[in-house]
Amino acid sequence: MKKFFPLLIMFSFILSIKAYENDTFKIDIPESYKETINENNVYKWENDNNYIAITVSDNKELKYNVKSYTDEDIIKQKNSIEENINKGLEQYEIKATVQDVNKNNIGELYYIEYNIYYPTKVSTGHDIYQRGRMYTTNNYITTIIYNSDKEIKDDNFNKILNTLTIKDDYFVTKRIKSKQIITSSIIVGILLAISVSLIEYKRRM
Repeated sequence: MKKFFPLLIMFSFILSIKAYENDTFKIDIPESYKETINENNVYKWENDNNYIAITVSDNKELKYNVKSYTDEDIIKQKNSIEENINKGLEQYEIKATVQDVNKNNIGELYYIEYNIYYPTKVSTGHDIYQRGRMYTTNNYITTIIYNSDKEIKDDNFNKILNTLTIKDDYFVTKRIKSKQIITSSIIVGILLAISVSLIEYKRRM
């Protein structure tokens, strides 16, 4: 019986997640999240006011490479993300704040991570917190957003992100051009559209 109890706990944990895999990535998604979008390289899983969203964009020509980011590039990235998001929110009189933009890596896989706060309580009944990562590999720019109606705890975020595998080779560092920093914000804009649709839906209720 003593041996059976730990096995039961492990089995319950296994049942609480589901693996998703396609040609570009694989990830474990909590069972409570239901898939709502799977088209045009945009993927989304929802759980009440919370969601996980992933976009995959082509990087064959741009060769956009986070590994070569300087401190100045990171500041430009932050400002560009914030500017593009707030342009999309002007009609809602909501101003988002982009915080804690950092470059990190897991081995040779480099990414930009950032937190975004949306003061949407008046519109939706709750504020919105997002944590995002943008990975660059030889063929893809992969962006993942974890969206929550509560402040995001590292443990919750990392449990999901640590299961993400991007099916692509990493490449040799090349210098980043300024136009590519703007391009990355367009990718964030795709995910912003998902957030705006949620705000609009809540306002109509």
